[in-house]
Amino acid sequence: MELTTKRYKYKRIFLLITFVVILPFLFEEFIIQFYHLDFENKTFYDLLNTGALLLFAFPVFFYLIRKTDQTAFYLEQQHEVNKKIQHKLELSNIELAYNANHDFLTGLPNRYQLFNLLDKMASERTELAVLFIDLDRFKSINDTMGHLSGDQFIKLVSIRLKQATPLGTQVFRHGGDEFVILSELPNYRSIEIAEGVLESFKKPFNIHNTTLYASASIGISHLPDHGADAVTLIKNADRAMYQAKEQGGSMYTIYSLLSQNDEHKQLMLENDLRDALETDQLLLHYQPVIDLETGLLKSFEALVRWKHPKLGLVSPAEFIPVAERSMLINDIGTWVLETACRQVKEWHAVNSDIGLAVNVSIRQFRNPQFPDLVKDVLEITEYPAHLLILEITESMMQDDWESIRIIDEIRTLGVKWAIDDFGTGYSSLSKLAFLPIDYLKIDRSFTMEMLTHPPMQSIVQTIIDMGRNLDMELIAEGIEEAGQSLLLQHYGCQFGQGYLFSKPLPAEEIEQAYCLTTLMKVH
Repeated sequence: MELTTKRYKYKRIFLLITFVVILPFLFEEFIIQFYHLDFENKTFYDLLNTGALLLFAFPVFFYLIRKTDQTAFYLEQQHEVNKKIQHKLELSNIELAYNANHDFLTGLPNRYQLFNLLDKMASERTELAVLFIDLDRFKSINDTMGHLSGDQFIKLVSIRLKQATPLGTQVFRHGGDEFVILSELPNYRSIEIAEGVLESFKKPFNIHNTTLYASASIGISHLPDHGADAVTLIKNADRAMYQAKEQGGSMYTIYSLLSQNDEHKQLMLENDLRDALETDQLLLHYQPVIDLETGLLKSFEALVRWKHPKLGLVSPAEFIPVAERSMLINDIGTWVLETACRQVKEWHAVNSDIGLAVNVSIRQFRNPQFPDLVKDVLEITEYPAHLLILEITESMMQDDWESIRIIDEIRTLGVKWAIDDFGTGYSSLSKLAFLPIDYLKIDRSFTMEMLTHPPMQSIVQTIIDMGRNLDMELIAEGIEEAGQSLLLQHYGCQFGQGYLFSKPLPAEEIEQAYCLTTLMKVH
């Protein structure tokens, strides 16, 4: 446009010089010479000069005026166009700024805005809470229903979170299936917020006419106790979330400074655990399960142990969470299942009715290949499927639809299922009736209090009656006294295990203790 204006300027100067100066002068000279005019009065020359000027100047002035009007109109149009372009650019900049700070799928503020806002607020406030939320078993939704359904589920979760959080909080999408709630409320109210979120997940989600139940694990960190900047607060909330997930999920955990001190030890255990399988450091102990009425051996529960070359015998409570977090639990679980099946299969040469119970971790249970793995182990070891019991905990049964699918698929092989530590988790009794479970294992905390705390006897009897009414068999754990065994038998519990009968023993000691020549009655 600037170049066009400059060209028009030069063109106008050229026209003015040509039509106002040069052509009138040449025309006047031509007329005088052609007609041989010679006026004595100078006024006639002035009139001739004026006429010539008017003759040539009027058209050019008329042209220039019209051109000026056209240019002005063009400039006005161009100005309007420029205003529209500028408006579009402003809208584009607003949109770009919004997209840079918000998640495209849910419309929630994104991680970039979270860090910026959290750093600013951390420098201005004395209290602040960060709740890091991770959806439990979200991958199974993507795998079974597709990514479009997964995206729809994430949208529904974002809406549910906004509805479940009070004023003074803000929900962010951190990425994937992770969300963060930033609370400006007093730190003690972070527990109330977490409980509200967990409560909101008890309602099902509806995706394309399919009802889904989901849960979440929540980690909480506080300013200033757990960090003074965004990176530290979010990192520690993330760590706390993993602690909640390791305990079965569908719960919240507040970050503990003590956990930071354990990290070096856990890192060492994780590194050593990777070598444990290859160097035969893992071993199995077997604890017998006894028929309380006859005193005869029913089965064995296989329990993994780790004989560390430097630390000695490491407790499963210490290394199993490490295995869960590092994903080594699938390899360890497979080794336990196969090794135990091979061992008890050998004992079948003496007694073909001996059963085997093996614990299953939540990561194994949620592994899409787990049913095929169980099938492969049964085929390789030739172990009778109907004598195998897989034990899971109550907390692993939160996603009913997915849990039932996995259990049913493995039950078609003939394998039985048991809920371990029953009574300590969060199972809904209304849902228990629909779960294809064969055994309930009464937690040792109930058994051990039966003789010293009489009201506990009513609770145990209620559990036994409920299990029997649901056509489930009962196994009581932690039996240490004969009085406990007699009460349990009186209430209708069929089986028991505990130190009264035997502590967990290596395979060699089991063979010596039971001889495995006849069904041994326990005295």
